[in-house]
Amino acid sequence: MDEFILDMIDFGVEEEFDEDEEEGTITIYGDPKSFGAIQKKLEEDGYEDIGGEFTYIPNDLKDVTAEQRETIDKMVERLEEFDDVQTVYTNMKPE
Repeated sequence: MDEFILDMIDFGVEEEFDEDEEEGTITIYGDPKSFGAIQKKLEEDGYEDIGGEFTYIPNDLKDVTAEQRETIDKMVERLEEFDDVQTVYTNMKPE
């Protein structure tokens, strides 16, 4: 696995990855500008791309109280009800 990641770093992949042995999948993270190059390299090496997406990962996670979490969750839920809203991100720490 380390060898794979070291090889992929040249294509814009970060050293951090998540492996799900039960599902047999690996989640890699990289610069969105390198998405095409990463995808091409994976295909050339015989890996199956079962999904790729752009997502925002907060640099600074915030602690929130239970009351604040409830309010934020309600707001996110309401925002997601709109047809024009595709994804809502927050920077609150997971429970």
